[in-house]
Amino acid sequence: MARMTIDGFGQVELNNVAFRRDGRIEAQCALDTTAFDSATPCENGMILRVVKPEHKITFCDASASYQLYALNYSSEHMYDERKPGLKNFYLKSAAAGEDFYPRVGYLAAGDLFTTNCIDLGSYASAGAVASALESGEVFAAAGTQGAIVLADAAPSVGPVMQVVKKTTMPDGQDAFQIQVLSV
Repeated sequence: MARMTIDGFGQVELNNVAFRRDGRIEAQCALDTTAFDSATPCENGMILRVVKPEHKITFCDASASYQLYALNYSSEHMYDERKPGLKNFYLKSAAAGEDFYPRVGYLAAGDLFTTNCIDLGSYASAGAVASALESGEVFAAAGTQGAIVLADAAPSVGPVMQVVKKTTMPDGQDAFQIQVLSV
């Protein structure tokens, strides 16, 4: 399994998601300082787990059966005016000296979004995924490191997602449009 090669950090476009209309948004939980240490950024497009009793957001746990899954779509901050663009944005935890909380939306069946925060899974490249889409279905699951993991079979736990098409982000980088089938 390997992350799709991108320039910068993960980006997301919300094509048609319910959480923006019905208010299923969490913005009052901090990043877990053990998961998001100084070397691990929180990128837009990651599928994360909300642990409300502890007021934290962390990576999904493949062994846990009950989880609240949410898509990170935090507002971008310009860290350096010489480096504009969505690809240069990420969040760090309080342990890394940042005090911004992420904004995440709880996933629901039918949600549609575009991201390049993708782990290709068993696929060799974005082109290989596009070829697989022509002859069949490509599924997606919440990865244990935040990125969405692609597979040729539906996952047995977590949100079941499907790749709709290969597309691009506004800056021209490869991306995939993802639809949530069930949570």
